[in-house]
Amino acid sequence: MSRRWPEHTTVLVVEDDLTTARIIQARLEMEGLKVFVALHGVEGLEILNREAIDLITTDLMMPSMNGFRLVQEIRDLPPPKGRIPILLISSNQNEQDMVRCLAAGADDYMIKPISVQVLMERLWRLFERSRRAG
Repeated sequence: MSRRWPEHTTVLVVEDDLTTARIIQARLEMEGLKVFVALHGVEGLEILNREAIDLITTDLMMPSMNGFRLVQEIRDLPPPKGRIPILLISSNQNEQDMVRCLAAGADDYMIKPISVQVLMERLWRLFERSRRAG
């Protein structure tokens, strides 16, 4: 499916596995998106504080600050940063953790191994929903 992302659309990828982060980054950049990579939640918040970000993907299990805590920290920020769509990605299939992350403010949850096509579709859907909400 062909999508036309607006110029200068940015994505923050928070992932402690550098190989996975680079795979996601490469695919997003092929779509014309500008990508920032952080290896844990603390670094992700630092990037979020200095850059204009449109979408966030984050792993759940990471050192320093896990994805659950990162989602909470982002949702505590004032708009517009506090409203950035967040896709949580994890190998954890525990239903309670999924519910906990969604209740904390993640907009969607995806289980590893990820399908790049599904990832792109979910990010597009989150982006479009966010744009329509204003």
